[in-house]
Amino acid sequence: MTELRFLPADVLGLAPWIARVLAERPRPEQLPGMIVPATPVDFPVPRPSTDPFERETRAELSATLERALAPFEPHVAVLESARALRSPGTMLVVAGQQPALLGGPLYNAYKALHVVALARALQRAWECPVVPAFWNHSDDHDLAEVHHLWIQNPNLDLRKVSLAGMSSGRTPLSAIHFDEERHRLSALRELLRQNLWEGPEQEAALEIFLPRDGESFSGAFTRTLLRLFGHMGLLVVEPDWIRASSSHVLARLVTQDLEGALQRGTDAVRATGREAAIEPRDAALLFRLVDGKRHALRLADGVFRYDGESGSRSPAELAAEIIDAPQDWSSAALLRPVVQDLVLPVAAYVGGWGELAYYSQLLELRRLVGAPPTPFVPRLSATLLDAATRESLSKLELDVGDVLRARGQLAEGADDGPASPAAARLREVARNAAAELAGLRALVAEEDRGLGLHVQRTAEQIEGLVEKLATKLDRVRQNASGSGRRHVRRVANGLFPQGQPQERVRGALEFVARYGTAWIDELLAGLEPLPVEHLVVQLDS
Repeated sequence: MTELRFLPADVLGLAPWIARVLAERPRPEQLPGMIVPATPVDFPVPRPSTDPFERETRAELSATLERALAPFEPHVAVLESARALRSPGTMLVVAGQQPALLGGPLYNAYKALHVVALARALQRAWECPVVPAFWNHSDDHDLAEVHHLWIQNPNLDLRKVSLAGMSSGRTPLSAIHFDEERHRLSALRELLRQNLWEGPEQEAALEIFLPRDGESFSGAFTRTLLRLFGHMGLLVVEPDWIRASSSHVLARLVTQDLEGALQRGTDAVRATGREAAIEPRDAALLFRLVDGKRHALRLADGVFRYDGESGSRSPAELAAEIIDAPQDWSSAALLRPVVQDLVLPVAAYVGGWGELAYYSQLLELRRLVGAPPTPFVPRLSATLLDAATRESLSKLELDVGDVLRARGQLAEGADDGPASPAAARLREVARNAAAELAGLRALVAEEDRGLGLHVQRTAEQIEGLVEKLATKLDRVRQNASGSGRRHVRRVANGLFPQGQPQERVRGALEFVARYGTAWIDELLAGLEPLPVEHLVVQLDS
């Protein structure tokens, strides 16, 4: 069984303003006008509307989502969640993130679990349907941020896993499709087999997380979320599915005094002593898709311009362009929360502190356009702790809280013993081969001067490649026989990899490959709907 421990919220470090927000819930002075609930009674109780238009809108939304989700063959609980939206009064608890390779970092899983736990709590409190939903932000085009994942392999090394044939650009992730040959998906599968823990759960995990030939980047992420959380009733929503309604809202928004409202909201943030997360005058507010690429529009002095454009367009002209081609338009970070809340019946948003920072700039805009002041719930934060890491912590006489507070910066243990004899022999052979090759440089140059210049470089490359192999052999030997350094590496790479919290670097993939999915359901059973503490999840051996 999975066991839970609770550490103080500041164990990973909190900015002073965030600490104040937590202390002053549900209406923090740092966030005037915002609700950050401490208990379920802090949420505004929904009032079912009898307006016929809302009934029609709900029916259309429900049918659209059910139709879009059906090809994924999700659990029946997902379709029931989509159908529940037809009923007046049904609300959503929403979290969101851009799609990521292999399911992305652990915080994606934590967001999904958190919206499920909170939706269930609000449903009990309100005695009306509340549906958990994950906004798969597939409009995003920052491929470099999401086309890789770090895993800790059985040798305790962190391994960056990424796809071949992918480069950054302005193509939305929904338009990028996996190709077996170009992206070498079979090679990716084999690489993961070699670096994940072997066992009966590995193949099932690969089927859940690995992208498939012909699948879109966003579709692979949606499928993974549905496989992991669909039986809990989690809805996944991709922007393409509701493009018509969101563009209709976007066309209305751009005709409002966006510039003034965003500036007033930003000034209100600065009045509390904080800097704005996003400067409205510099920020992209929306994007247009042209020839498959996203182009940003920014607002200044009452007109919208593309980057590098000498001309401009008025708000009315831009609204007409959006209405004329609704499928081409998407909102950027500052407008997306407001658009979401105008096209979906949102009861609460679950997000990270970075999201809260820019959400707090939007209160004046919400008032201007009639968007609800949606309560913001700081997402679950957690660290997974396996039996081997617990043993290493014990050997080092450390607690997991010590490691997190030290941000993984631990003193190295004593040397773990002699180097591998095989590694030593490899180095010797490489040195001799490199010397012999270098000695042939003049001879090769007699026939081709250009090739003669490459001889020394080839010798150095051979020695370098062999050194990498020898270093790995040394590490394998140390892991098998050493103690101090091995324990330090296991703890540091496991709990604070790359100098960052585990939840931001490692993914659910490696834990599902080792433990299956039962721990996810057990974690949900132990979750509070409005957690403040940092959760330590102790997994079975």
